[in-house]
Amino acid sequence: MSYQIDPSNPSQEFHRARNAAGVRLQEMFKKFGDRVEPQHDYRWIKSDLTWPSFDHLTFAYRNQVFSVLVDFIQNGRTSLTQLDVKRCVDASTEHNLVPCVFPVDARTFRPLKDGWNLSNLESGVSVVPDDFVDDVKVEMSEWELRNFSIQIVRDHIEKNLKDTILSYCDVIGIDPQVWFEDQQGNRCWVIVRNFGLIDGSESSKFRGMETRNPQLVPYDGYFAAVSVASSEPVTLDLDAKLVPLSKRFDGSSPIYRGDGFYVNFKGLERIYVG
Repeated sequence: MSYQIDPSNPSQEFHRARNAAGVRLQEMFKKFGDRVEPQHDYRWIKSDLTWPSFDHLTFAYRNQVFSVLVDFIQNGRTSLTQLDVKRCVDASTEHNLVPCVFPVDARTFRPLKDGWNLSNLESGVSVVPDDFVDDVKVEMSEWELRNFSIQIVRDHIEKNLKDTILSYCDVIGIDPQVWFEDQQGNRCWVIVRNFGLIDGSESSKFRGMETRNPQLVPYDGYFAAVSVASSEPVTLDLDAKLVPLSKRFDGSSPIYRGDGFYVNFKGLERIYVG
């Protein structure tokens, strides 16, 4: 999928509206949470505002992921463009997400309705997360695995390297995923990819990327390979057959939403010196 990328400079009003949405959703998580195991309970997938992005907030509950656009309603008019809606709907279709809109009144900066205040972005029907979930195992999409891998890398940069994250992007098809500033004040970029099995050759096809993207040339470049495997006591494949423990680490075992994970990540590999 390709995206048309507009310049983004969200207004203070939009930030207030988005904050109101986040606060209300968190209140609803607290009100209706603690009914299932923590890994299946209400949880943020993405609460940071990133750009480019196909949504403003993303959360999960049990086996579903909800992609949310915050609509800043002024004089009864939506703030969302047709392109905003198309991005979210297209990405939700591709990555098995539930596309939602959360309207906020521009005058009061309050959600328009009580409760979840969510409706389907296409149909307008109210969205209550409990109505969308069941006990069926759902595989994580490419976007979910990419987002999770980026979080692993961000945590490593901040907690292990003690460097500063400047920005990140989890939209499939847009590179690099992470920009950070090291302790010497150098800006650096990171290409992040998730793999079923890591054999050490993953970075080879990304070397020389700066020659095709001149804006990367002044900065040091890194590559991060991340692999995850289920840490659940029992894992079944898509045909409901038992997956042997040895098969979990060869890339053939499915990764399901809400599973616990074993993570294989060896750190950043430098692939370019700016």
